[in-house]
Amino acid sequence: MPLRIAFLGLGRMGLPMAIRLARAGHDVAVWNRTAGRAEEAVAAGAHGAASAQEAVAGRQLVITMLSDPGAVLGLLDGLTLDPGATLVEMSTIGPDAVAELRKRLPAEVTLVDAPVLGSVPQAEGGALHIFAGGTAEDVARCAPALSALGTVEHVGVLGDGAAVKLVVNVATINSAVLLGEALGLAARLGIAREAAFDALGRTTLGPIAGVMRPRVAASHQPTLFSLGHAEKDLRLAVEAGVRPDGVIAAARRVLAEGRDAGLGDEDVSAIIRALADGAGSQAG
Repeated sequence: MPLRIAFLGLGRMGLPMAIRLARAGHDVAVWNRTAGRAEEAVAAGAHGAASAQEAVAGRQLVITMLSDPGAVLGLLDGLTLDPGATLVEMSTIGPDAVAELRKRLPAEVTLVDAPVLGSVPQAEGGALHIFAGGTAEDVARCAPALSALGTVEHVGVLGDGAAVKLVVNVATINSAVLLGEALGLAARLGIAREAAFDALGRTTLGPIAGVMRPRVAASHQPTLFSLGHAEKDLRLAVEAGVRPDGVIAAARRVLAEGRDAGLGDEDVSAIIRALADGAGSQAG
């Protein structure tokens, strides 16, 4: 059964997700701070809204896919959602921000946190893995729409989706930084990069080495997951209470240095290349 959906945030991930919902037959109103981003979604059958408030008016399902906790909380603070509407927060903002969002929403608005595992190709192909937190009833209410985007896994109560996503991202991002450090060490020891990749492919780093190998070799790669967003995710983990002298905090400092060096909008593989080439500094 088609749903009336508002989709707020048409970034690298949000745009293909909104397009999939429209092509699945749902009545989708879209809004983005940069209005031009809506054109492709409108061409796919969505309705462009002049404001976020216009987008959510009369919508039973409101989906947010924004950059960080501040963007989500700031936007929702100024909106009035219809009583009985369900807000599905799909950004990576961490469980603390989900709890704060619940406090700010009126009781008659349901909240489900449902961040996604996957990147742009998975968003385009409807192959995302969605970690949903909330009551079974609330998650089931969203499932007809979310199933157009990928596989929905109900992982627990409200906030658990955000928590699981943060854990997954921390492990993945740290592995990328570790890969860059390992390649940098190989270079200092006189091991050719291709030989190092071959050897690392036989270790527990094998999967990420396989994904990143062609991206590191290319002079330029389209951004699928930005270095700036990766740094933000590790910062959320640090704020959640990881060891200040541990590897997560150290990897965040490395990414922050990369961001400050102008790599924030580049694909996260840029930090691997920087560390492998000796351009990145080592965190202590």
